[in-house]
Amino acid sequence: MIGRSRRRLVRVAGALIRPSTRSRYLAAIRELASPRYALTGVDPCRVCGSRAAGPVTVTEAGTRASGPAPAKTLTVWICRVCRHVDNPENVHDYRTFEALDKLPDRARIGTLERPGREFYMASMAIDILDRSDLDVLVFGAGRSFDNHHIAALPRVRHVAIADVMKLRDDTEYIDANLPAPRRFDVVVASEVIEHFLDPRQEMAHLLSYVQPDGLLVCSTNVCDGGNLSRQHYLFLPGHTSYYSAESVTRLAEANGHHIDIRTPLVATGYGGPRKRYVILSASDDVMGATARYFRTRRYAPSESPTANTDLATERHAAAEGARPSE
Repeated sequence: MIGRSRRRLVRVAGALIRPSTRSRYLAAIRELASPRYALTGVDPCRVCGSRAAGPVTVTEAGTRASGPAPAKTLTVWICRVCRHVDNPENVHDYRTFEALDKLPDRARIGTLERPGREFYMASMAIDILDRSDLDVLVFGAGRSFDNHHIAALPRVRHVAIADVMKLRDDTEYIDANLPAPRRFDVVVASEVIEHFLDPRQEMAHLLSYVQPDGLLVCSTNVCDGGNLSRQHYLFLPGHTSYYSAESVTRLAEANGHHIDIRTPLVATGYGGPRKRYVILSASDDVMGATARYFRTRRYAPSESPTANTDLATERHAAAEGARPSE
């Protein structure tokens, strides 16, 4: 990421020198230095630490594929520096669930009969690492049984699950509320990081499970700067953090990790156009292997983009900018 920062500085310096772009870049610098980008009496951004976040009230728009629902209104805080969308009103505590079958069910979740998204995320990471006797952790497994499908892969030695509550005994359980007891070669976290109330602290905790030469793969939506009222993902219960590419990159760099952001196959269907895999590693070699893996792949592997859905309904939802599920 040092090379990326250097290229950015060279680009900005060149733009300030060229007469054709100097005035535009100077205006942008003056805007960033203006008082409204240093708001007083507000908490610092939970990602970059700047005091440049302002409140925006957003009311959900569009038609959900699952049927009519009352419009939901939220007050979010958008950082003008890293573009992170902080959604503190949307808290949902999953520790209140008392049985596995009470947890939310999604088309992406693996069953004993068929693999789900976490299986494909782990398979991708295993192919990237290209070595044997791997220990894998499914972080925030919930009701997914993908740990069984992952354990059947030939290069896997052991699979554990981590969660905020223990509701199952089908494999080794690790209490995600406690410090990591050890590190894993592969950690997958499907639809987890958007639930972080304190992204800097909780991302550091998640990365503490990963070996220095290991790989963390997160599935989440990445905000593209479009109309938030039409981004149903923001309104799903518990989604307290909505990341931009810049904000999630800052989290990785703050923890000494490289980052790669890729589009999974499911983004072409019900997963929605903003669905991304956020891939992190502290190893230059592993990130090089990640880049090589994607030389011949347009999309990262995932569950079927039309899994358990009616395609016509989903296309209507896509046109409206709404998403029925994660």
